[in-house]
Amino acid sequence: MAQSKRLEAQDGRHGGAAMTVRKIDNLLRGDRTPAYVDRETGAAELLISPDTWDEWVKEGRLPRPCDTFPTGMPRWRWEDVDRRLSGTKAATPVDAMSWAASFGKKKGRRSDAA
Repeated sequence: MAQSKRLEAQDGRHGGAAMTVRKIDNLLRGDRTPAYVDRETGAAELLISPDTWDEWVKEGRLPRPCDTFPTGMPRWRWEDVDRRLSGTKAATPVDAMSWAASFGKKKGRRSDAA
């Protein structure tokens, strides 16, 4: 039987409520954060509850999930989550064609010394 992402609290402190599996207990991924995360994995990575994850998405602290996954399977691109939390902006994509066209050209003009 596959390990469940949620475990029942057995010490009685949480009233039998389901708890998220900690990242260290998730043997499937080791110490690598995947490129796309579900709410449980993202919450475990940030050491917050999935409910806090949902609240942060609602507040705008975390980005909205990607729209490329099927409905009912929300996933977040970890790079976007990290960028939002660190306050950095996305790198400007390089236009490959214009870069290739200018490759090897000298910047500025050189006057001929005679």
